Amino acid sequence: MFRKAFIAISMAATALLATAPAKAQTVDEIVKRGEIVIGIDLTNPPWGFLDEKQEPTGFDPAYAKLVADKLGVKLKIERVNSPGRIPFLQSGRIDLVLSTLSITADRAKQVWFTSPYAPNPLILIGAKATPFKSMGDLKGQRIAVPRGSPQDITVTRDAVGATVLRFEDDASVQQALLTGQADFIGGGLLTPAALNKMAPGKDYEGKFTLNALYMGMAVKKGNSDLLQYLNTFVFLTKQSGEIDTLTRKYLNVPVGELPVF
Repeated sequence: MFRKAFIAISMAATALLATAPAKAQTVDEIVKRGEIVIGIDLTNPPWGFLDEKQEPTGFDPAYAKLVADKLGVKLKIERVNSPGRIPFLQSGRIDLVLSTLSITADRAKQVWFTSPYAPNPLILIGAKATPFKSMGDLKGQRIAVPRGSPQDITVTRDAVGATVLRFEDDASVQQALLTGQADFIGGGLLTPAALNKMAPGKDYEGKFTLNALYMGMAVKKGNSDLLQYLNTFVFLTKQSGEIDTLTRKYLNVPVGELPVF
């Protein structure tokens, strides 16, 4: 949970991309402005969500707050959904994305990624009672995924004969499973535990690894100054143990080994 004095939340939708851009391109410009604007999806616990006071909490807001604190500036969280993360960045509305954005080759054509700050294996999730042995078992099944996500690409390609249901964010995907609209979903490693808290007795579990990925922050292509700073920030927060502390607090697991590039 974060004090309102430190964080301003923009609740605007993706359709409002014409809003005045963040503009700053360098670290010096961000420091001079006194504020960094970071795009985060707040419908995806435990990574990012709103607490009972409607204030942002979770790993992503906490790590974003650490970015701002190290720079000595205020944090403004611009709320984004999964499909809107990269468009918000490309439009200049935000300075960076810190929102469970998996590093992929296709996305690397659109944005510049930092070194990973967290692992993000994406898995097929279903009820324990729903049988699954191989991808062939998905024929005739309904699979919900965030639109355009790595799990969308994988199930569209490999789940022959399945019906792929696409939603705009992870919360809608999870609701599709909980309400019986979908038989399976593609989600993160921590999703089954979150689902089981929302619907005790369903015994949701991971069935199969769809994508073994890592998450990085993303900046606009060409913004080498901010990218260099953020890569240094990731290195130093790994070295200090601050990433591990946040991972244990919000995700209940150690951060483990993270690759660099």
